[in-house]
Amino acid sequence: MAPGSHPTARQIRLGAELRKLREAAGTKAREAAAFLNTTSGQMSHVEAGIAAVSAERIRRLAGHYACTDEAFVDALAAMAGDRTRAGGGTSTGESCLR
Repeated sequence: MAPGSHPTARQIRLGAELRKLREAAGTKAREAAAFLNTTSGQMSHVEAGIAAVSAERIRRLAGHYACTDEAFVDALAAMAGDRTRAGGGTSTGESCLR
C-alpha cells in the first residue's frame, strides 16, 4: 500500500499487533527495521497499517520477538495475505505479550 492511501481496519489491526509484539519483546523500531534490512520509516508505516508486510516477514519478526504462539502468528500472517477483508479476527496473542 502506498503511503497516503487509506489503510483498512485489518491493516491497522495487523500493524498494532506487530507493534505490541515488538514492544513486549523490548525491541526498538529501528532494531526491528535493521533485522528486516529496511528503514525505520518503513517499519513505522507497517506498524501504522500504511505499508503492507509479507507473511514471511511477519513470521521472521515473530521469531525475532520470541513469540512462540504459532496460532497467533498464523493468524497475523493470514491477515497480511488477505488484504481484501476488513476487520480483525485474530486471537489476542497473550502468550507472546508477556
